[in-house]
Parts: sequence; C-alpha cells; structure tokens
Amino acid sequence: MNKIKAIRKRFTLEKIAENAFPTGLLCLGMVYTVYYLVNNIEVNYSIERQLVIGWSFVAILLVLYKIDLFRAPPYRIFFILIAGLISSRYFIWRTTVTLIYSDPLDNAGMLLLYAAELYAFWNLILGMFINIWPVEHTPTPLPSETKEYPTVDVFIPTYTEPMDIVKVTVVAATMIDYPKDKINIYILNDGSTASRRNNPELSREAWLRHYSLKRMADELGVNYLTRSSNSHAKAGNLNHGLNNSKGEFILTLDCDHVPTSDILQNTVGAFLKDKKLFLVQTPHFFINPSPVERNMDDANVPLESDMFFYVMKFGFNTWNASYFCGSAAVLRRSHLMEVGGVSGSSITEDAETSVVLHGKGYSSAYINKPMICGLSPETFDDYILQRTRWCKGMLQIFILKNPLLSKGMSIPQRLCYFNCCLFWFFSFSRLTFFIAPALFLVLGLRVYHATLPEIVAFAVPHLFAVYTIMFFFYGKYRLPFVSEIYESVQSIFLFPAMLSVLFHPNKPKFQITPKGKKLDTTYLNNMASTFFIVVLANLCALPFAAYRWWENPLYRDVIILATSWCVYNIIVSVSSLGAFWEKKQVRRTHRIVSSGTVDAHFLQHDVTVRGEMKDVSLSGMGVELELPFKPGKRDRAMLKSVDSHG
Repeated sequence: MNKIKAIRKRFTLEKIAENAFPTGLLCLGMVYTVYYLVNNIEVNYSIERQLVIGWSFVAILLVLYKIDLFRAPPYRIFFILIAGLISSRYFIWRTTVTLIYSDPLDNAGMLLLYAAELYAFWNLILGMFINIWPVEHTPTPLPSETKEYPTVDVFIPTYTEPMDIVKVTVVAATMIDYPKDKINIYILNDGSTASRRNNPELSREAWLRHYSLKRMADELGVNYLTRSSNSHAKAGNLNHGLNNSKGEFILTLDCDHVPTSDILQNTVGAFLKDKKLFLVQTPHFFINPSPVERNMDDANVPLESDMFFYVMKFGFNTWNASYFCGSAAVLRRSHLMEVGGVSGSSITEDAETSVVLHGKGYSSAYINKPMICGLSPETFDDYILQRTRWCKGMLQIFILKNPLLSKGMSIPQRLCYFNCCLFWFFSFSRLTFFIAPALFLVLGLRVYHATLPEIVAFAVPHLFAVYTIMFFFYGKYRLPFVSEIYESVQSIFLFPAMLSVLFHPNKPKFQITPKGKKLDTTYLNNMASTFFIVVLANLCALPFAAYRWWENPLYRDVIILATSWCVYNIIVSVSSLGAFWEKKQVRRTHRIVSSGTVDAHFLQHDVTVRGEMKDVSLSGMGVELELPFKPGKRDRAMLKSVDSHG
C-alpha cells in the first residue's frame, strides 16, 4: 500500500495536462475500439472466437490485478480501460444481438430487464471515470502566529436528540485547539422554536428542552440560538445561525458528532491558501456499527460508509467535486452568503448547497483524516428512515437542480454529481434483478434471448470484470457480495420512496434520524416480513424450472441461466435476512477500542494493580488485570489512567 501511495504522489492532474498528446491518442484508441466492437461483434467472429477474446481479456485483467504498478496512476488507467472494454463488449452485444421482440408481454419484461442492466452499466462506467485518478489532499498548516488565524463559528444544530448526546458534543467543541477569541460555539436548537413552544401538544417538551439547552449553554460558556419556526428544517436552522453570527468560517457538527481537538488545525489552513475554496470536508467515523453491520457481525461486514469516505471521496477530489456531507466540514461564510446561505429546496441541503457553489466556480477539498466520532442509527427502522431521506433528497436534486444542466460546473463535476444522484435509483435495478428470472420460469416471459455459449462468451466475462474492478477500487472497504446485501435490504423500502419523488418532487419533508436508542431485547424486525416475499418468489419459481425444461427444450440454455439466477437471489435474500435480526444492546453507552495502562486501586484490600485498557465509554472502561486475590461482588476499585496528552 505504501508503494502505491508513493507512485501516486509522483503524478498529479498537471501531469495529465502535460501529456495531452498521449491522452488524446488514448481517447482516439477508445473510440476506435468501440467502433471496432460494434462492427465486428456479430458479423465477423464466430462464437468460438468470441469465447477466446472474452476470456483472454479476463486473463489479462487478472494478471494486471496482481501487479502493484497498475494500482496507481497513470498505469491504473490501462487496467480500468481493460475492465471497461470487457463490460462495453458485453453491453454492445446485449444491445445489438439479444433484444429480440416478440409479443407485448415478453417485450415489456425484456425492456424492463434491459433498463435495469443499462442503469447498472452506466453506474459502472461513471464509477470508473470518478476513480480513474484518485487524489488525496493533506492538511495545510495554519500560520505560526495565532493573530493571523481567521475567526470560526461552530454550529451544533439539534432537534429532539437526547440531551446527554448534545452535551458531549458541546463539551468536546469547547476543547477544540483554537484561540478562544477566534472561535464561537453555537447550539442551534430547532426543537424549541416558538411554533413548537406554542403548540399545545409539544409545548411542555419544547419549553423543557429550551430551558435545559439554555442552561447547558450558560454553564459551558457557549451561545444558544433558537428561532420562530422550523421552516426549511436543518437548512433553515443553519441559515438562522448564519444570520446571527459573523465568523469568517463555519464548522458544522451534527449534535452526535464529537470533534477531536485538532479539527480546526487540520482544516482551516486550506482556506488561507485557496481563496476560491468554499468547503473542506472530513470523514464521518461512527462509534457504533449500523444495524446491518451490527446484526451481521459474524460475517465481518465492512462499514457501509467506508467505501464512500475512503475511496469515492478521493475520486471526487480529482474532479473538484467533493461535496458537503452535512457535518464534520468547514465552509467559507462569504461564499455561502453569496448564494443565499444553505440551500433548502431539497431535504439533502448539504449536497444541494455544494451543487450551487460548484456552479459558481468555487472549489472544494476532502481531507482523509477522521476528526469526529458519531452515532449510527440503532434500529433497522431508523436506518431505513435515514436512507429514505438521502434517497429522496438526491433524487430531488436530480429533478429540481439537475447537475447535468448546471451551467457553471465542469463536465467532470456534472458527471460526479450525476453519479451520486443516479446511484439512488438502485432499488429499481435490484428489484428487477430479483424478479426477472422468476418471471421467465413462472410466467414464461422471454426476457433474455441468448444461448449458453453466448452467455459464457459475453455475460460471464462481464461479471468477472465487474467483480474484479470492485475489488480493485474498493478492496477491504466493500466486498461485492456485501454490496448485494446492503442494496438488497434497502431496495424494497426505497423503491416506493423513489417513485414518490419522481411523481411529487416537492413533497418530501425532512425527517430527523433518531439517535441514542437503546435495544433491551433481541428480536426480528417486522420489516423482515416484506423481504420474505422476495425469498418466496424465487423459491416458488424453482419447481417451474423442471416444467420449462421439458416443455420448452429450445430454451434450455436460458432455463439454466434463470435457475442459476434464482438460486443466487435466494442466497442473497437469505443472507440479507440477518440484517433484520435486531440484537440486544448490552452496554448503556457505546464503547470504543482503546489502549493504555490503568492503575486499579482496590480499596478493601489496599492493593494497586496495573492493567491494560481494552475499551472505554462515557459510562465505563474495559480493563484486563492479573489480581493476586479473588475479588468479591462488592469490591470497589479506583481506576487511574492518562489520556494522549499525558
């Protein structure tokens, strides 16, 4: 990995410009290759030669995958082109050879499956484009003289989250390493607006929250703001903060995102170097796993957010398209105010604001240094609620502020944002892939016209290329089968959300994701019942395979494909059911793995023993000790340890 980073550092975007001639030749070669494939894929080559060509490309791809040199720019471009060529070859064949029209029902099923494949293909191509030349930004140091530091306002918006969660974040914000006369911290309380305090049903809770947060702000020496109504949800709350503060830069923190003390030291310096910079975004690190990760912990499922923050964001850096993620980010006030503050047309105000500011010609940067610790949703219901908001918001941006039509953005920026919006149509393709083989086996709909040799020559190499490029790009951060699980468990619930936005783009309302819930029992989430339909549909389709085998001998190649597909869908579906198994939360507060020495003094025995810290939380600590005595149930110990600052 260090070798790859060293190779990457020697090449920058300027190198692309310097090598414009070979880059142009490369583009011409790509155009010629596509032209060649279109003209020869059906006319000149026999199926035997197509088998040799397809699997030769796969062999080349697998050899290059093992060579470290091809993992870093510029050589990785060649690897990506080979993978893209294999997939393009499949899709050209799929388009020119397999779309055979018969009766209306067959055509409807065939076009539905083709549309789902077309979506997946363009998602793949855009992913290749975004990740072709990853760029990693490093923190820019601040000036040596603190008097040259700019002023910063820290915004902590809150709605109805538990008070103890808010307090931890505010306390951590007061400990940020920055001159006290240059930083102002604001609790932006949207849970106690005047409209909520005057609402008979919400009044008691709103007033209690108002007084509690106001008292907390006074005790901790920070500012407290609330407003008259909850218009435009989080965007309106942030804009109210903007209108009542004056810092040159804004650090936004969700109320469950606890910052490290060096967050401003590592982010603000970049703004002093680049006057057009409007955003520095940092990763979101979560102390607890998401429900899918927690409920499937035996499967070593990678964290869902890791692929986005530790792979995709480097690709966005390449094209100056890294966007605001709502928290753990610093924004320049002057650029933000130029566009009227935080945008509120959609319920994903962060990405929408970035679309507007990138359209104005301003730049952004992503720094790969986790400096906040947040909370994931605790239950599968809350997980789906959060994903539904993201889905609806990005589709709103796609419809209301389509990035492809943005006049101020570069073409690569438009493609990056388009990819982010396009991703949230995955529920359509995922559900189509779930039902397509069953439609053929049960109803006899001919949705895929191909022989078994053709499938082996074109489709299977394409699948190999897709899986290989996923391992190449995402490695340990996202396994292909795990992606199937993540998308599968969301697809059934996000599909209605997707349709609702397409028909009513202005209708979605902002819904906060509950945080800090406690699970007292282990149980199967009720949402699993909906997912059982997918399992049953594919199980019921299998007996029909035998019937089709004897009834339609001419379609046996497709029957083999459809049956294999059904079996794969069953495996994915059954594996995904584990995500619905809500596990009891043993700890009162989440623990993080930690290390260090701890001195434990046992009062009853007047003995001090040194041990190793294993984990720590707000309410406890895990320590490994070797005791010279057997401790009793009522023995008390005083623990002494030191933090990283000594």
